[in-house]
Amino acid sequence: MKIKIAPTLFASPLLLLASLTLTSCAPSVETLVRSTTRTAGEATGASPAAARPLRRPIPLYTYKVVKSWPHHNWAFTEGIVFHEGTLLESSGLYEASALLQIVPGSGQVIERRSIPGEYFAEGITVFNDRIYQLTLSGAGFIYNRENLRHVGDFSVDGAGWGLTHDDTHLIVSDGSSTIRFVNPDGFTTDRSIKVTCHGVPLAQLNALEYVKGEIFANVWRTDYIVKINPATGEVTGWIDLKGLLLPEERERTDVLNGIAYDATNDRLVVTGKRWPKFFEIRLEEARS
Repeated sequence: MKIKIAPTLFASPLLLLASLTLTSCAPSVETLVRSTTRTAGEATGASPAAARPLRRPIPLYTYKVVKSWPHHNWAFTEGIVFHEGTLLESSGLYEASALLQIVPGSGQVIERRSIPGEYFAEGITVFNDRIYQLTLSGAGFIYNRENLRHVGDFSVDGAGWGLTHDDTHLIVSDGSSTIRFVNPDGFTTDRSIKVTCHGVPLAQLNALEYVKGEIFANVWRTDYIVKINPATGEVTGWIDLKGLLLPEERERTDVLNGIAYDATNDRLVVTGKRWPKFFEIRLEEARS
């Protein structure tokens, strides 16, 4: 299994062990999707009486591609976010991490800010007139939203993977099933949720985006995004993005990762690590 670890330092050995344990003991994501998007009777083949109490099926969404445009396939995408008509992208890897400003529709990089080589860039969000870029170690960088100038640093408890925000907090994933709500003043964790799908913990949560009152999260090493209730941690929807790339486009690419929502124009954009394209998509609920 590929684990995102510093060359000489675990961000959190206990977190790594917990993540591996959850991954090895939990049902596969495909199994979880199949079983939770049907009623208990449909999922097990049991009679309705034997299957009681029934859980409400979780909605499953597919997609329509509205448009696509080029994405530099050297970018190891860890997060994307809309910012004043452009896209900001956090590109990872040690000795190569950067903050990129990109023109939607063309993919042109109009600004690039490199970060020190000992950091592996992760999630990114724009909140309270500042741009926040997280790194795997939990350290992060703050930029002026007008000119992308580095204006400060921050750190959160534990490892850093995905980053987004609601009205009051930064929201952080760490590769486990836990999502933390971080106070933007002192960067302390005010509360956390455990993400579960019909009671089963869902780990490997990667890039995050806050969309219409819900948290969207990439599930690492899959083609799924989950919709999460930010109050309870319950999964409220599965988004299946299989087939975005043609088989011939998959060569030398990595996983689906990166979700950006433009609230002004109600558009959703996704991409992946070393993918050749960005995709603007429209979600459609799958019919049973």
